Amino acid sequence: MTIVLSWTQVSRSATFDKGKWSGSHSFIVYDTTGQSINVADIANDAPTYQTFGSGSETVAAPYMTFVSQTFKPVTDAGDKQWTVDMNFESTMGDGAAPAAADQKSENRVGFTSIETSISEQTVDVWRTGSTVPSGGVQDDVDIGGTPADSAGEPVSFLLPICTVSIRNVINGRPQYATIMAIAGKRNSAAFVFGATGNTFTCAIGTLVFTGANTSRIGPNQYEISYSFNYDPTLYHMRQIAMRDLHGVITSRPTPTSPVSASNKETATTVWWRQPFPATTAFSALGIVST
Repeated sequence: MTIVLSWTQVSRSATFDKGKWSGSHSFIVYDTTGQSINVADIANDAPTYQTFGSGSETVAAPYMTFVSQTFKPVTDAGDKQWTVDMNFESTMGDGAAPAAADQKSENRVGFTSIETSISEQTVDVWRTGSTVPSGGVQDDVDIGGTPADSAGEPVSFLLPICTVSIRNVINGRPQYATIMAIAGKRNSAAFVFGATGNTFTCAIGTLVFTGANTSRIGPNQYEISYSFNYDPTLYHMRQIAMRDLHGVITSRPTPTSPVSASNKETATTVWWRQPFPATTAFSALGIVST
């Protein structure tokens, strides 16, 4: 005889907490002709009920995505009645509408998160008002600008730096060799963080890939946490003052003019230096950053 299953809803619940939905459905499942049924029978019939409210919940359903189901035989029912629990999680994204990028929980393949930390770093400068070389590419030309040092001693400058971390959950082991080869390099093409409508674009040369942490979180599943430093102000460049053969910074006032408040002894030559000269396309990392 053909098995025809009846799904009788026992309960339905939904929770909205800290901007995220979660929900569950519970059903009693049995064959209308009284036959014994098994897990495979129920699983084959289940997709119809893997939508929150089974299609009848028109308000909350768009904000829920199916994540798991549990089958349990009813005690003393001789495999003729089973309880099925359906579990759902939030699809809420950056805005009020559902966003596919934020549908997954932290241990599911395809999970993506972007975390940032913005802080001020203290760096030495000898000149102010100097133009940083295009793309942060080092040259050997005096940087110009207005002297800010005193007899070769620099002053401190507060440089805003954004540290960005991206976490991905993937199937299979990470590309360790690729990660190693790209660490310490700057982006050779613009790199975009975030989803459409809420993006964070890093211009060429402003982003340094500082490395990644990887860990196994399940059978054939790994979490990768990629780290970057973003510097749109100096492109990670630093000012370096010329030194003599003894390592002393060379400095002097303007020749033929008396020393005064407007004619102080300052560093004679200052260059821009790039500690991360190598660039590459970060697309090789295969990062999901939306």
